[in-house]
Amino acid sequence: MNPEPIEVRAGTEASLDPLAPAAVFTAATNEPAEPEATDVTAQEPTAEGLQQQLDAAAVAAASAAEGRAPVVTRPPSYETPRRYTARFAIAYLSLAGVFIAAVAGLIVLVIQPGVQKAAPWSTWKPPSGSTASMETAIANHVAAEYHLNKSGAQLVGVVAEAPTVTSGTHKVTISEVAVRKTPTSNTNIAFYATTGTWTDEFCGLGPSCAISTGQSTVMRGRLVRREALEVALYTFKFAPAINSLVTFMPPPPGETASTLLYFQKSDLTHQLSEPLDKTLTLTKPPLPTASDKSEAATIDRLTLPVFYTYSLAQLQDGSAALVLDPIEASA
Repeated sequence: MNPEPIEVRAGTEASLDPLAPAAVFTAATNEPAEPEATDVTAQEPTAEGLQQQLDAAAVAAASAAEGRAPVVTRPPSYETPRRYTARFAIAYLSLAGVFIAAVAGLIVLVIQPGVQKAAPWSTWKPPSGSTASMETAIANHVAAEYHLNKSGAQLVGVVAEAPTVTSGTHKVTISEVAVRKTPTSNTNIAFYATTGTWTDEFCGLGPSCAISTGQSTVMRGRLVRREALEVALYTFKFAPAINSLVTFMPPPPGETASTLLYFQKSDLTHQLSEPLDKTLTLTKPPLPTASDKSEAATIDRLTLPVFYTYSLAQLQDGSAALVLDPIEASA
């Protein structure tokens, strides 16, 4: 390849040395530009590098001859590597925040008191089993808590069984309960089948199940009704098959049994939804001679409306209907 002639203008000299670096001129003045600093420690040029320099010199000379700005061949530029310092910093800060929150949560769980569980309905409950076995367990447990005197004699015994009543010397099955709105009235009588009904017989040690010792007083009568209420609450809470309870009460001395309490589960919904000690607030039942002012109003409110005298009506199938007349407690 023969290089083209190079025109030399006044004031400039052109080197014909092919190994000399190509002259670089500015476009405006056609004056030679200041040479760029070179690395004196560069390695010896290779054959390929020398050929590139010759080509560049030829192009520069041609450009100068035509009055054009020389084409400057620059080495390829490389993009400065991106730095992700800020992003990594944000990520590390986020992880640190999560770690701190986790540690704080653990500390709170360790330090703060445990979550309070709902209070149990009662401190005792009957063992699981049949309706009969649970009712017997409830009757025995509650009866043992009520005493006739300071010596610890039991107030009454409690016999739990399916709906029956003693008529003379025979047990008669009760198939219906008839509740009068007013005593001896034959209008507006409500009839209830005894499906889901159970009976408890409260019996003292005297004749006809009367309480044999002590005075028959209002306080003692209320105490017996308190015991009946407690049995009913335990029954409705833990024996799901039972929705009504007939409790035969002991008669005053010298009389025959004629009164009962007829509890229905639907009447005690509120009391069953809160712990037992919210209804019966005393830790232990009082004695028949002790004051019961703290519980008297509650016991009367929950038992007097369901306190009845009763009689039996023979039905055609040989079973009996228990006919109830409302009364007020007097003993």
